[in-house]
Amino acid sequence: MRALLLTCALLTPVAHAATCNVTSGATRNSLLELYTSEGCSSCPPADRWLSQLPPDSSLVPLAFHVDYWDKLGWRDPFAQSAFSQRQRARNSGLGWVYTPQVMLDGDDHRNWHRSRAPQLKSTSAQVNLSLMLTQLPERIDTQVSSRFVIPSDSKNAQLFLALYENRLRSTVAAGENARRTLNHDYVVRELVGPLEPRSRHSFKLQAGWKAADLGVAAFLLNARGETLQALAQPACP
Repeated sequence: MRALLLTCALLTPVAHAATCNVTSGATRNSLLELYTSEGCSSCPPADRWLSQLPPDSSLVPLAFHVDYWDKLGWRDPFAQSAFSQRQRARNSGLGWVYTPQVMLDGDDHRNWHRSRAPQLKSTSAQVNLSLMLTQLPERIDTQVSSRFVIPSDSKNAQLFLALYENRLRSTVAAGENARRTLNHDYVVRELVGPLEPRSRHSFKLQAGWKAADLGVAAFLLNARGETLQALAQPACP
Protein backbone atom coordinates (compact mmCIF):
# COMPACT_ATOMS: atom_id res chain seq x y z
CA MET A 1 0.00 0.00 0.00
CA ARG A 2 2.83 2.40 0.87
CA ALA A 3 4.55 1.66 -2.45
CA LEU A 4 1.29 2.26 -4.33
CA LEU A 5 0.79 5.65 -2.68
CA LEU A 6 4.36 6.67 -3.54
CA THR A 7 3.84 5.69 -7.20
CA CYS A 8 0.65 7.74 -7.39
CA ALA A 9 2.40 10.77 -5.91
CA LEU A 10 5.17 10.59 -8.49
CA LEU A 11 2.68 10.40 -11.35
CA THR A 12 0.52 13.27 -10.12
CA PRO A 13 1.37 16.56 -11.92
CA VAL A 14 2.28 19.64 -9.89
CA ALA A 15 -0.95 21.44 -9.05
CA HIS A 16 -1.66 24.81 -10.67
CA ALA A 17 1.56 24.82 -12.76
CA ALA A 18 1.42 26.74 -16.04
CA THR A 19 4.11 27.32 -18.65
CA CYS A 20 4.41 30.09 -21.21
CA ASN A 21 7.25 31.43 -23.34
CA VAL A 22 8.31 34.22 -25.68
CA THR A 23 11.13 34.61 -28.20
CA SER A 24 12.49 37.80 -29.74
CA GLY A 25 12.28 38.41 -33.47
CA ALA A 26 14.49 39.84 -36.19
CA THR A 27 14.35 43.41 -34.88
CA ARG A 28 15.66 44.81 -31.63
CA ASN A 29 13.14 45.60 -28.91
CA SER A 30 13.68 48.67 -26.71
CA LEU A 31 14.05 48.88 -22.93
CA LEU A 32 12.26 51.79 -21.23
CA GLU A 33 13.22 52.50 -17.60
CA LEU A 34 11.28 54.88 -15.37
CA TYR A 35 12.98 55.97 -12.14
CA THR A 36 10.27 57.21 -9.81
CA SER A 37 9.16 57.54 -6.18
CA GLU A 38 5.92 57.91 -4.26
CA GLY A 39 7.64 60.68 -2.28
CA CYS A 40 8.08 62.85 -5.37
CA SER A 41 5.20 65.19 -6.27
CA SER A 42 6.22 65.40 -9.94
CA CYS A 43 6.32 61.61 -10.38
CA PRO A 44 2.61 60.66 -10.62
CA PRO A 45 2.26 62.07 -14.18
CA ALA A 46 5.18 59.88 -15.29
CA ASP A 47 3.64 56.86 -13.54
CA ARG A 48 0.36 57.47 -15.40
CA TRP A 49 2.19 57.92 -18.71
CA LEU A 50 3.93 54.58 -18.22
CA SER A 51 0.66 52.84 -17.34
CA GLN A 52 -1.06 54.24 -20.43
CA LEU A 53 1.59 53.22 -22.98
CA PRO A 54 -0.11 51.53 -25.95
CA PRO A 55 0.54 47.76 -26.10
CA ASP A 56 3.70 47.24 -28.14
CA SER A 57 5.80 44.08 -28.06
CA SER A 58 8.81 46.07 -29.32
CA LEU A 59 8.89 48.14 -26.09
CA VAL A 60 9.64 46.67 -22.64
CA PRO A 61 8.73 49.19 -19.89
CA LEU A 62 9.94 48.85 -16.29
CA ALA A 63 9.47 51.13 -13.27
CA PHE A 64 12.30 51.28 -10.73
CA HIS A 65 11.25 52.95 -7.47
CA VAL A 66 14.21 54.68 -5.80
CA ASP A 67 14.63 55.16 -2.05
CA TYR A 68 16.39 58.54 -1.75
CA TRP A 69 13.01 60.27 -1.32
CA ASP A 70 12.09 58.07 1.67
CA LYS A 71 13.78 60.36 4.21
CA LEU A 72 11.37 63.23 3.37
CA GLY A 73 8.33 61.87 5.18
CA TRP A 74 7.02 58.87 3.21
CA ARG A 75 8.64 55.49 2.70
CA ASP A 76 7.84 54.19 -0.76
CA PRO A 77 6.80 50.52 -0.27
CA PHE A 78 8.20 49.60 -3.70
CA ALA A 79 11.55 51.39 -3.38
CA GLN A 80 14.88 49.61 -3.14
CA SER A 81 18.33 51.05 -2.52
CA ALA A 82 19.64 48.81 -5.30
CA PHE A 83 17.45 50.72 -7.77
CA SER A 84 18.86 54.05 -6.56
CA GLN A 85 22.34 52.63 -7.10
CA ARG A 86 21.34 51.40 -10.53
CA GLN A 87 20.09 54.84 -11.52
CA ARG A 88 23.34 56.45 -10.38
CA ALA A 89 25.35 53.93 -12.37
CA ARG A 90 23.20 54.45 -15.45
CA ASN A 91 23.71 58.22 -15.11
CA SER A 92 27.45 58.15 -14.50
CA GLY A 93 27.94 60.47 -17.46
CA LEU A 94 25.56 63.08 -16.03
CA GLY A 95 27.00 62.91 -12.53
CA TRP A 96 23.58 63.38 -10.87
CA VAL A 97 20.11 61.82 -10.73
CA TYR A 98 16.54 63.11 -10.67
CA THR A 99 12.94 61.88 -10.65
CA PRO A 100 10.97 61.21 -12.62
CA GLN A 101 13.58 60.08 -15.10
CA VAL A 102 12.80 58.07 -18.21
CA MET A 103 15.65 56.27 -19.93
CA LEU A 104 15.21 54.74 -23.37
CA ASP A 105 17.84 52.17 -24.34
CA GLY A 106 20.28 53.71 -21.86
CA ASP A 107 19.78 57.34 -22.93
CA ASP A 108 18.11 60.08 -20.92
CA HIS A 109 14.66 60.59 -22.50
CA ARG A 110 13.52 63.96 -21.15
CA ASN A 111 10.77 64.60 -23.69
CA TRP A 112 8.71 61.58 -22.70
CA HIS A 113 5.70 63.76 -21.80
CA ARG A 114 5.39 65.21 -25.32
CA SER A 115 4.03 62.05 -26.90
CA ARG A 116 1.83 59.16 -25.92
CA ALA A 117 4.70 56.74 -26.59
CA PRO A 118 8.35 57.05 -27.61
CA GLN A 119 9.19 56.90 -31.29
CA LEU A 120 11.21 53.74 -31.83
CA LYS A 121 13.65 53.08 -34.64
CA SER A 122 13.50 49.72 -36.36
CA THR A 123 16.91 48.14 -35.91
CA SER A 124 18.06 44.67 -36.88
CA ALA A 125 18.69 42.49 -33.84
CA GLN A 126 22.24 41.45 -33.02
CA VAL A 127 20.99 38.93 -30.48
CA ASN A 128 18.04 36.61 -30.01
CA LEU A 129 16.49 36.14 -26.58
CA SER A 130 14.12 33.42 -25.42
CA LEU A 131 12.31 33.33 -22.09
CA MET A 132 10.16 30.56 -20.59
CA LEU A 133 8.13 30.86 -17.39
CA THR A 134 6.77 28.04 -15.28
CA GLN A 135 4.32 29.53 -12.82
CA LEU A 136 3.56 27.84 -9.51
CA PRO A 137 1.55 29.14 -6.53
CA GLU A 138 4.67 30.04 -4.55
CA ARG A 139 7.20 30.89 -7.26
CA ILE A 140 7.92 31.59 -10.93
CA ASP A 141 10.69 29.49 -12.46
CA THR A 142 12.44 31.07 -15.44
CA GLN A 143 14.71 29.85 -18.20
CA VAL A 144 16.41 32.47 -20.35
CA SER A 145 18.90 32.12 -23.18
CA SER A 146 20.66 34.55 -25.50
CA ARG A 147 22.31 33.89 -28.85
CA PHE A 148 24.30 36.48 -30.76
CA VAL A 149 23.60 36.79 -34.46
CA ILE A 150 26.41 39.34 -34.87
CA PRO A 151 29.12 38.74 -32.23
CA SER A 152 30.61 42.26 -32.31
CA ASP A 153 28.87 43.39 -29.09
CA SER A 154 29.01 40.05 -27.28
CA LYS A 155 32.07 41.00 -25.23
CA ASN A 156 31.08 42.19 -21.74
CA ALA A 157 27.35 42.05 -22.57
CA GLN A 158 25.16 41.67 -19.48
CA LEU A 159 21.90 39.73 -19.21
CA PHE A 160 19.26 40.65 -16.58
CA LEU A 161 15.88 39.34 -15.41
CA ALA A 162 13.27 41.56 -13.77
CA LEU A 163 10.12 40.40 -12.00
CA TYR A 164 7.50 43.16 -12.28
CA GLU A 165 3.94 43.69 -11.08
CA ASN A 166 1.01 45.65 -12.52
CA ARG A 167 -2.10 47.21 -10.99
CA LEU A 168 -0.54 48.37 -7.75
CA ARG A 169 -2.11 51.09 -5.62
CA SER A 170 -1.00 53.09 -2.59
CA THR A 171 -2.68 55.67 -0.40
CA VAL A 172 0.12 58.03 0.61
CA ALA A 173 -0.13 59.32 4.18
CA ALA A 174 2.79 61.78 4.31
CA GLY A 175 5.34 63.65 2.23
CA GLU A 176 4.78 65.59 -1.00
CA ASN A 177 1.97 63.27 -2.16
CA ALA A 178 0.12 63.11 1.17
CA ARG A 179 -3.58 62.21 0.90
CA ARG A 180 -3.18 61.06 -2.70
CA THR A 181 -3.93 57.59 -4.07
CA LEU A 182 -1.29 56.50 -6.56
CA ASN A 183 -1.49 53.75 -9.16
CA HIS A 184 1.49 51.94 -10.66
CA ASP A 185 2.30 49.43 -13.38
CA TYR A 186 5.45 47.59 -14.47
CA VAL A 187 6.89 47.99 -10.95
CA VAL A 188 10.09 45.98 -10.57
CA ARG A 189 9.81 43.71 -7.55
CA GLU A 190 13.13 41.94 -8.06
CA LEU A 191 16.07 42.38 -10.42
CA VAL A 192 18.73 39.71 -10.91
CA GLY A 193 21.90 39.79 -12.98
CA PRO A 194 24.24 39.87 -14.69
CA LEU A 195 23.51 36.27 -15.68
CA GLU A 196 25.14 33.72 -17.92
CA PRO A 197 23.91 33.56 -21.56
CA ARG A 198 21.84 30.49 -20.63
CA SER A 199 20.43 30.74 -17.11
CA ARG A 200 17.71 29.52 -14.79
CA HIS A 201 16.28 31.53 -11.93
CA SER A 202 13.40 31.03 -9.51
CA PHE A 203 11.52 34.08 -8.24
CA LYS A 204 9.95 33.34 -4.85
CA LEU A 205 6.63 35.15 -4.54
CA GLN A 206 6.28 37.33 -1.45
CA ALA A 207 3.16 37.93 0.62
CA GLY A 208 0.93 40.51 -1.02
CA TRP A 209 2.22 39.98 -4.56
CA LYS A 210 -0.62 39.24 -6.97
CA ALA A 211 0.44 36.31 -9.13
CA ALA A 212 -1.98 37.18 -11.94
CA ASP A 213 -0.43 40.65 -12.28
CA LEU A 214 3.20 39.55 -12.34
CA GLY A 215 5.46 39.23 -15.36
CA VAL A 216 9.12 38.73 -16.16
CA ALA A 217 11.30 40.87 -18.44
CA ALA A 218 14.67 39.83 -19.84
CA PHE A 219 17.10 42.32 -21.31
CA LEU A 220 20.65 42.27 -22.59
CA LEU A 221 22.87 45.37 -22.44
CA ASN A 222 26.23 45.95 -24.08
CA ALA A 223 29.26 47.36 -22.30
CA ARG A 224 28.00 50.93 -22.92
CA GLY A 225 24.64 50.16 -21.29
CA GLU A 226 22.75 50.19 -24.58
CA THR A 227 19.96 47.69 -25.26
CA LEU A 228 20.92 44.77 -27.45
CA GLN A 229 17.60 42.99 -26.97
CA ALA A 230 14.68 42.97 -24.54
CA LEU A 231 11.42 41.07 -24.15
CA ALA A 232 8.73 40.48 -21.56
CA GLN A 233 6.32 37.69 -20.71
CA PRO A 234 3.24 38.40 -18.54
CA ALA A 235 2.00 35.87 -16.04
CA CYS A 236 0.84 32.60 -17.57
CA PRO A 237 -2.96 32.36 -17.92
